Amino acid sequence: MLTTLALVLILFLPTLRLLQAGFDWWQQRQKYLRHQPSLQLRVSRLRRQRQYLHLTLVSADGRMLPEAKAGQHIQLFGADAAGQPVSRAYSLAQDCRHSHFYRLVIKAEPGGRLSSQLFRQLKVGDMLHSSRPKGHFVLRGWRRPLILIAGGVGITPMIALVYQALRSRRPVTLVYQTRTAADLLFHRLLNRLPGLHYVPVLSQPPVDWLGGQGRINAAQLLALGGRQADYYCCANAAMTEQLRLELARAGVSLRSELFSAAASQQSFLLQYGAIRTDSAGFRSVLDALNQAGACIPSDCRGGSCGLCKKRLLKGEVIQMLDPAVPLSAGEVLTCCVQAKSALLLGD
Repeated sequence: MLTTLALVLILFLPTLRLLQAGFDWWQQRQKYLRHQPSLQLRVSRLRRQRQYLHLTLVSADGRMLPEAKAGQHIQLFGADAAGQPVSRAYSLAQDCRHSHFYRLVIKAEPGGRLSSQLFRQLKVGDMLHSSRPKGHFVLRGWRRPLILIAGGVGITPMIALVYQALRSRRPVTLVYQTRTAADLLFHRLLNRLPGLHYVPVLSQPPVDWLGGQGRINAAQLLALGGRQADYYCCANAAMTEQLRLELARAGVSLRSELFSAAASQQSFLLQYGAIRTDSAGFRSVLDALNQAGACIPSDCRGGSCGLCKKRLLKGEVIQMLDPAVPLSAGEVLTCCVQAKSALLLGD
C-alpha cells in the first residue's frame, strides 16, 4: 500500500506543482489587475493659469463616471520625460454630485515627473488613464460645525467638502492660506457661495488687501470654531504638522490630507532584504528604499493602493500619512512612514 501511495505521489507530483504554479500565477494576475488603471478619460476642457493646470475629464466612451465621495482623489497614470511610468494622486475639485465629469487642478511642480509633463504637453481631446475615485479624506458626521483649512493647491478637495457641507446645511468655515492674491484658486466662486464663511489669508498681502494676513494659527481657528467644531486640513507637511500640534494642546484633533510629507532630516539605517540605505533626505521609507534599488511597487504614494505594504521586523516609524487600506499587526505602508529608528523590513 505504501508503495502504491508513493507511486501515485511520484506520478502526480508534477501535476500538483503545475496546479500550484497556475494558482500562484492567477493570484498574482488578480493582484496586478486590481491595481491597474480602470478608467479611460478624455480631456474635454483645459486651462492654464500661471503654474496651475485646470482639467475637466469625461469618460472616453461617453458613459457616466464612477461616483466619488467629497474629498476623494483619482490616480493619474502616465510617463515622465524619460518615458518611465509614473502615477500621481489628484483631488477632485468639484461638487461630487456630478458624475459626468471629473475636475482637477494640477500644480506644475518644479521637477515634477508627471505634473510638469501634463502642464507642457496636454491638450483638449487627449486621453488619460486613471484609477477610480478613492481615498479616506471624507467628512465624518454632520451635526458639528466644520472648519476647513487649505494651503495653496490644498484647496482642491475642500471645494467638494464645502459643497457637501452646504447641501447638508452644516455650518462651514473655509480658511484658505496662500502667499499672494493671485494664488487664491476659486476665489470668486468661494466669495459668492451662499452659506459659506470664507476667510482668505495672505502671507504676502498687497497694501490694499482687506482679508486675513500672516499665517494661520490654532488660536485663530479656535476663535472661529471652538472645541465643538470638526477640523479638516489639506496643506503642506510643515503647516499641517504645526496646526496639528497646536490644536492638540487645546484638546482638538485635526483630520488631514497629504499626498507627500516633508523630507526626513533623521539619518537611520533602512534594511530590506539585501538593500541597505539611509533615511535622511527622503519623504518616505518607500522613496529611500526604491532610490537604493528595492523596486517596491506603488500606485498612489498616499496610502490608498496598499501595494507598498511591508512587515516591520524591527524598529519604530513615524506615521506621516494615514493609510486608507487595512493593515495587520506589524505591517506598514512604506509610502506613509518615515524612520524613527533603524528599520528592518520584510515581505
